[in-house]
Amino acid sequence: MNCLKVGVYITDGKGNTLCLNDESCKTGGLTREEVLGKNMRDLEDMGFVADSITLRTLESGKEEEIIQNLGDGDKVYVTGTPLYDGDKIDLVISTERDITETLTLRELLKERDNDHIKIKEEVEYLKRQNITMWGNIIAEDEETRQLAEKAMRIAGLDATVLLTGESGTGKEVFANFIYQNSKRVGKPFIKVNCAAIPENLMESELFGYEGGAFTGADKKGKMGLFEMANTGTLFLDEIGELPIHLQSKLLRVLQEREIMRVGGAETIPLDIRLIAATNMDLKKAIEEGTFRGDLYYRLNIMPLELLPLRGRKKDIRALALYFVEQFNKEYRLDKHISEEAISALQNFDWPGNIRELENIMERIMISFDGDSITRFQVERAIGTPMETSVARSSNIEDKSMTQLLEEYEKYILETMMGKHKRASDVARALKMNKSTLSRRLKKYDLD
Repeated sequence: MNCLKVGVYITDGKGNTLCLNDESCKTGGLTREEVLGKNMRDLEDMGFVADSITLRTLESGKEEEIIQNLGDGDKVYVTGTPLYDGDKIDLVISTERDITETLTLRELLKERDNDHIKIKEEVEYLKRQNITMWGNIIAEDEETRQLAEKAMRIAGLDATVLLTGESGTGKEVFANFIYQNSKRVGKPFIKVNCAAIPENLMESELFGYEGGAFTGADKKGKMGLFEMANTGTLFLDEIGELPIHLQSKLLRVLQEREIMRVGGAETIPLDIRLIAATNMDLKKAIEEGTFRGDLYYRLNIMPLELLPLRGRKKDIRALALYFVEQFNKEYRLDKHISEEAISALQNFDWPGNIRELENIMERIMISFDGDSITRFQVERAIGTPMETSVARSSNIEDKSMTQLLEEYEKYILETMMGKHKRASDVARALKMNKSTLSRRLKKYDLD
């Protein structure tokens, strides 16, 4: 609960305070010790809260939401949810978000008569606070958070977007995110990898063709991907691979908002939003004559450059935990990753970015035994040379001999656990008594 950036306050079915997390302790003005065991009616009487969400929930028997005034002058957006045991309320779980410094919600308090604006702005505020939960964008690193917030703003604007960045940085994930939060969500979302379509078929695939337009063509003709995306969104991945003769046709689509099928004589009006992506340096491609400058400037209306994973060290931890959870579900496993393993992941440069990290995590989880993902397993999977903990220490002189020996002992035990299925095998290989090994594993929190 203390990992949540949301206040959590729990009472029993009579309104007596059972527990609250650190975030909840930041609001209200009273310490955890001062409120534990106290009834919400007493706390309301003493001015800790002006209007208790807990008491509202107990009275109505259903979920309640209010903007609550606290005794120290703060304001929090609170949701109270009852948890039933049979037909009686056993617990009330309240979640709190501090909105004191938020100008948008402060203005909402002045505009109580305008319910439509109030609901809309509250939703937008909560979206921004929970940005990492949308579209599987992991954004623990500050720069990534800013990028995700920018993508959220871009999503609401019906303009062309150009996603750039190295291969594997999550351009398709951002394209999905923009679509899911756009005005066109629910309408067609067509994804095209320009590098995967043979050049001789690309024009007919994108623009469609009329019956008998060329040898082997369907007599009835065929609708192209642009038409399929009409009224919706078209995602052109690897846009830099688009042949130069088709770039002029794409430019016409963007300028005129219409297409003409191969072999056709009539134009077809289009209403689409275009999202393009590339790992290519398009400015360099323009200089080399392989990409049209006028098309680049037409695509580059809303640019979004994604960061390589080596520049998002905080995100590596969050991504690793996310992939462990996903692959646990997929393969019906129950594994967890050690802090030393996460540190090893963060020390790697990840030239293949998120896609490479995902593949490595999947390989580790299905290739090694045991419930713990260790540093040894990570180093074996990514092919880095094995190093001792002592060698990895930033400054050996800052540590005592005892500390250095303990680090090395922990590394040896973790490495051997990665090699063997059972603790008895580790004890046999190290010529240790099993009870001694058990004490050592407990000492270093190595289950």
